[in-house]
Amino acid sequence: MSDLFFSDNVVVRSIPASDTSRWVVTFDNYGIGHGFDRSGFGQEFLAEAGISALHVMGAREDWYQYPEMGEAMKAVRQATSGAERVMTYGSSMGGYAALRFSDAAGANAVLAISPQYSIDPRKVPFEKRWIQDSRRIRWLPEIDGRLTSAARPVVVFDPTSEDGRHIALIQADIAITAIRLPHVSHPATTYLGEVGLLKPLVFQTLSGELDGPSFNRQARLARRTSSLYVSNLAQAQPGYRQELALSLARLSVERAPGNPLVGTTLARILSRAGEHDEAIAEMERVTALTNGDPNYLVHYVNALMAANRPAEALVTAREVVATWPHMAHLHAWESAVLWGAGQYDAAIEATARAITLDPQDKKYPRLLKNYRQKRAEGQAPWRWVRRWSASLGRFRSGAAS
Repeated sequence: MSDLFFSDNVVVRSIPASDTSRWVVTFDNYGIGHGFDRSGFGQEFLAEAGISALHVMGAREDWYQYPEMGEAMKAVRQATSGAERVMTYGSSMGGYAALRFSDAAGANAVLAISPQYSIDPRKVPFEKRWIQDSRRIRWLPEIDGRLTSAARPVVVFDPTSEDGRHIALIQADIAITAIRLPHVSHPATTYLGEVGLLKPLVFQTLSGELDGPSFNRQARLARRTSSLYVSNLAQAQPGYRQELALSLARLSVERAPGNPLVGTTLARILSRAGEHDEAIAEMERVTALTNGDPNYLVHYVNALMAANRPAEALVTAREVVATWPHMAHLHAWESAVLWGAGQYDAAIEATARAITLDPQDKKYPRLLKNYRQKRAEGQAPWRWVRRWSASLGRFRSGAAS
């Protein structure tokens, strides 16, 4: 293992195998970790498979908008000079980079799973999942301009989510091999891993042997064995199909009780159905299963809030915010919990922190205005607070991958 390029923003880490005729160049997904004292995306998997890899690691979730990326990609090309196959590979934010840097890396294959075209609000006003980051990042036209790729990228995505809109923009710039998998959610990497198709996809794309239509059919057929797919179908049901949604959600948990994603979906649907005790019990099971992972604690708090138990939710909400103090929407979410618990001044202070962290978001000043107005009137409108809590408390991993 050696670092071929190193700056404050980006590292290119080389982990060659015995076969250096094939290289995979990976890019981080959102939330993989800050700094460089960590593994690169797919590092263990590629090493175990005996595939030489270059891991391009960003210091933060900046969608690789670093001025030194040209130099980093020069190091990639030098390291892979003479190789028969070079593939860029990433998921979500990493999928964005796999597409954007494929030419600069000298790639003749690209695998992008659930990528974005961009998250620049001027280009994709529909994209709200990483809105605080998108407004913070300085978008570089030499990286985030019109997309080009000499290779024909393989792009896997769920067309029923925002990802479908990104792929339409990608296809307006370049030709791709599109693998469309409805209701597998974001990122599709999770589904592919569950049904055992991620490894074949990587290997076949790298070798150039992938038959896109055939793989697409195989991946769609595999949905019948997927707990995640059933769980996503449950979430997609309209309100008047509540019983079907509950039935599907319970089935998904029966199939994979150890999958916290499907347990969380069941809890959310139970809360909507007014089955609060069962929803809370399910989230307690999920939080134990995940050793208190803050991503799932968000939903535990939301289940308690839906059950009108804000005082119990408050300690856990503060734990979540302490984990990610830089995320404005979590401070606003905490404010709703504080307000529900009767801590009105603390709720106003938490909203002010959200505004400081993300001053461009217009909903936070509106929330602060409402709090101050209700405080002056001596009101504590519970339904209004619960609505804000549910809308502001997002599942970080699901949107940050």
